[in-house]
Amino acid sequence: MDGKLLELHTNELLKKFGMGNHKPGSGSAAAFQGLLSAQLIRTVISLTNDEKRRKHYLEWLPELLKINSEIETRIYPALERLCEEDSIQFGKYITLLRERDRETNPQRQLELDRQGMKELIPATEIPLEIATLCLKLGEFATYVFDHGCKAARGDATVALNGAVASVAGCLSIIDLNLSKFGCNDWTLKIRLKTEELRDGWSKLATDSSDRLMKFEASMREKSLNVEINEIQSGRWEDVRLSDTDIEKVARQLQNVLWSYRDHIWGEVPDNQLGILRPEIVIEKILGYKFGYATLGQHTFDGGVSEIAGQIDKKQKTIFISTRFQREVQNFTAAHELGHALFHKGMILHRDIPLDGSTSHSQDIRERQANKFAAFFLMPEKQVRIVFQELFLRERFVINQNTVFELGEHSVSDFRARCRNLHGLARFLANVESFRGRPFNSISKVFSVSVGAMAIRLEELDLIEF
Repeated sequence: MDGKLLELHTNELLKKFGMGNHKPGSGSAAAFQGLLSAQLIRTVISLTNDEKRRKHYLEWLPELLKINSEIETRIYPALERLCEEDSIQFGKYITLLRERDRETNPQRQLELDRQGMKELIPATEIPLEIATLCLKLGEFATYVFDHGCKAARGDATVALNGAVASVAGCLSIIDLNLSKFGCNDWTLKIRLKTEELRDGWSKLATDSSDRLMKFEASMREKSLNVEINEIQSGRWEDVRLSDTDIEKVARQLQNVLWSYRDHIWGEVPDNQLGILRPEIVIEKILGYKFGYATLGQHTFDGGVSEIAGQIDKKQKTIFISTRFQREVQNFTAAHELGHALFHKGMILHRDIPLDGSTSHSQDIRERQANKFAAFFLMPEKQVRIVFQELFLRERFVINQNTVFELGEHSVSDFRARCRNLHGLARFLANVESFRGRPFNSISKVFSVSVGAMAIRLEELDLIEF
């Protein structure tokens, strides 16, 4: 190989590593990876020492600058040298082995084998030295991650993981080379050093995993805050929204609840149905006070009715009446969430009992809130999945087989009982067995009324009368 490895252009160097030759080999690759880690550590330190950031890191800068100096004056030059030496030394060993394999004279073969093993000794000691240097780099990267520029933690993470990989690679090379030797003072000494390195690598790998999880958690928290700020921005208030637009908003909230469940929930839901709780959005994303109470009565359209839900956007409060069934409370809470998202000026707005069993309303705001509640509590994807699990088909059509699987005896009698498409939808929303298998009805699975689920089954064209 002509010239020094590190004097090659990057593309040429990478091609060298991928040409299938014995050199440059894995030891040189480990050293090269260590060099990248070293420079990334120095980058983070440089950013930390920048004039506009320095004052925030004064406590740790002396140690960081000391690390930078040690990398610059000792570790980096050593890894540069070892990257070249590994390629040269391992090349000597391979050349002797190939010459031995071509040799026909047994005595000459033994001599070449002996010479090869002699060259393998420094070819084993070089990766040991590379691993020792990269282990130190990993320790430096850990310190830099913890105390260096927070905005550059991505660089520190890559440096740390690169150092871990370099040490692991070198340990594998050493183990492979030692397997070719018998037991002697030299192999015992190398094995002892290797075990010390392995212990250090194990701790470093644990540190790396911990930092990576910490970094991921902090980034996800930042992303969640961005999502929350957008949801709280009022961007959907009093905007003319189509049903498709409303469904997109519901889906965005569902995605936030699921994607950031580790940050939002105390007891994390184990499936996507467990996130369909409007009170969690109301409290933890919109920042409202949410509660249950007896709300009394109010005059609605000339009549008197029990108040089921109440929202005050100015005070940021939503209360749901305790005087109704669970599915009514659930739908009313989702309805009030719709008001909170879409409608300005809701001060002590009160709603009648809602279960989602009616699909129309004269008031555009009430209709939008109802549609949002249906989309939020009964997401299309999850409804289709559960429907297929219960009824063993993507779409239910009345015929002799399906009627029999429902435990009914006659298609004509079943049609007469259902009367129409909506009647069939209500039957399937409430049924609790199919093919003799008992289960919770699909309306219970989604904690909504039979009427609300029936409308959703029709909307999604999951049934045919």
